[in-house]
Amino acid sequence: MNDSRALRCLCFAVTLIMVLPGLLAAQNQPTRGTIDVPFDFYISGEKLPAGQYTLDRIVPTYVMLRSKDGKVQQDLYFFQTAAPVKNPPLKVIFALHDGKYYFAEVWSWYGKFQLTSFTPSASDQAKDVPLKAAE
Repeated sequence: MNDSRALRCLCFAVTLIMVLPGLLAAQNQPTRGTIDVPFDFYISGEKLPAGQYTLDRIVPTYVMLRSKDGKVQQDLYFFQTAAPVKNPPLKVIFALHDGKYYFAEVWSWYGKFQLTSFTPSASDQAKDVPLKAAE
């Protein structure tokens, strides 16, 4: 085996060793959570009413948001901002901007994720809503 091939194999093995524990731990976590939002909020300019919502994780960066009454359904796309940790705070972060709440982030069993359609501003105030595991 030549040196470059051995180096590639070593790099691949190190990458697996670093990534595999996080992936295995995440597989045992819930893929659905619920939030009870006490205020109206916006996603991509669309106003959603206060109420109970379910977040269904389809893939790590794609989640389906549904209202309890079934009247609201919204696709959410995220990018990961922090890796999973043991016993993370479970919450959805809303940003208060110009008197309106905007869906901004999810902190879950899979890490921290920012909504791709949301651009944070330094003047935003954060409002946390607890995320609860659901079956």
